[in-house]
Amino acid sequence: MMSVTKLNRWVTYGLLITGLAFLTAFDSGRHDFHNSLTEMRYNAKNKAFEVEIKLFTDDLENALNRGNKGPKIRIQDKDTHDKLVETYIRKHYKFTTAAGIAKPYQYVGKQNEMDATWVFIEMPFSDPIKGCKLQQSALTDVFDDQQNIVNLNFNGDKKYFLFNEKVPVRVIE
Repeated sequence: MMSVTKLNRWVTYGLLITGLAFLTAFDSGRHDFHNSLTEMRYNAKNKAFEVEIKLFTDDLENALNRGNKGPKIRIQDKDTHDKLVETYIRKHYKFTTAAGIAKPYQYVGKQNEMDATWVFIEMPFSDPIKGCKLQQSALTDVFDDQQNIVNLNFNGDKKYFLFNEKVPVRVIE
């Protein structure tokens, strides 16, 4: 029988290896899986959601270059592609109230971090959250195995959602 100490050590090693594999995927130029991470935090003082969307930069470039007949788009800090990134995000990230009203939001900008690009948006919000609909379909038009993880923090209540090609929209309960 394995001692609790040895079991804890094996669990810790397993979690460490899994975490390193995830971080390495964001750190290397190539990756075998396609995912994004969206953090939505409600700022009660400003009555707004502060949203951060983390995408693999090469995947975002693939999406922006689809159908592009001009020079290849390369995402970098302080480039001229913010309008393209904003247009793409607006097509794939939407938030609708329970009454069916699309919530407008402001594109704040983007920032590169190793092989990932963070996109920042801010969305004023003072409605009840129950029954709202969230769409996060970024990169599902490029990769059929794309998974978009959304962590939503609203007034201390935390929710987790998974979006993909088959489930691009979810109702918040």
